[in-house]
Amino acid sequence: MNLIFRVKRKIHKILHPPYGEILMLHRVVENRSQLDENRILEVTPSFLEKTILKYQSAGYRFASLDEVQRLVKRWKFNRRKFVCFTLDDGFADNYEQAYPIFKKYSCPFAIYITTDYPDQNAQFWWYQLEELLLKKEKLMINGVEYDCFDFEKKNKAFWDIREKIFSSDAEMTMTALEQLFNENDCHTKVHALSWEQIVELSADPLCTIAAHSVSHASLPTLSDEAIRRELSDGKKKIEEKIKKPVKHFSYPYGNWNNRVSDLVMEHYSTAVTTKGGIITKGDNLFLLNRKTLVE
Repeated sequence: MNLIFRVKRKIHKILHPPYGEILMLHRVVENRSQLDENRILEVTPSFLEKTILKYQSAGYRFASLDEVQRLVKRWKFNRRKFVCFTLDDGFADNYEQAYPIFKKYSCPFAIYITTDYPDQNAQFWWYQLEELLLKKEKLMINGVEYDCFDFEKKNKAFWDIREKIFSSDAEMTMTALEQLFNENDCHTKVHALSWEQIVELSADPLCTIAAHSVSHASLPTLSDEAIRRELSDGKKKIEEKIKKPVKHFSYPYGNWNNRVSDLVMEHYSTAVTTKGGIITKGDNLFLLNRKTLVE
């Protein structure tokens, strides 16, 4: 049986050769967060630069999302692997910290924009939640008390509340959180890209502006009609601003199911997940793997 498995795996590798990697980032900051779930989404500028140099010295080619799409669809195998850098949400530090580094090395990159952020219609709740948890020893949300006495408990509370936000009672949880943010004068220390910055980035051929929904909702929890609004309205808003077609999409929180991916196909040419792994020939263009870049 082991021999048969090894032979099958060998055949699969021959038929599906590795093409490269898509890397997932969110923030590029000098000072990283204190809680684990936010800290893992952040790298320092020096680490980003070292990562670019590492792939460059290993012989990888830097690829845009359009190039990744073409490479996955083509039949001819390219022995030189690619790496594609992507950033989710649209934080101001993508422009202030990451952009100069990508420009320095002529490295293509993509930013998946959640349009409610530059429109100032949504909160970076995960950073506001961290700020709130760091202030508290106990926190009550929807009748549930969370112990926040030390960092281990604060990290657990963050994770538990995060999972509530992804569940069916997400709206109730968010309403309770927003009330707590207001009551405690809790304000986010991070800021979204402005539309002016997004337009400027889009004018540079190195940068691909892509879509990440309107509100950053977990799409599987929504109705078909609501999902279509998230997909089409976000795409339309970005296209109106940058005067270019928007062809690529990233699932908020990496959450998707077959119903969601089928609807994404109606609006975009590719979509990326948060699932780690390499890109191989014949991959599903609407379920492309990404590796989280972890410092």
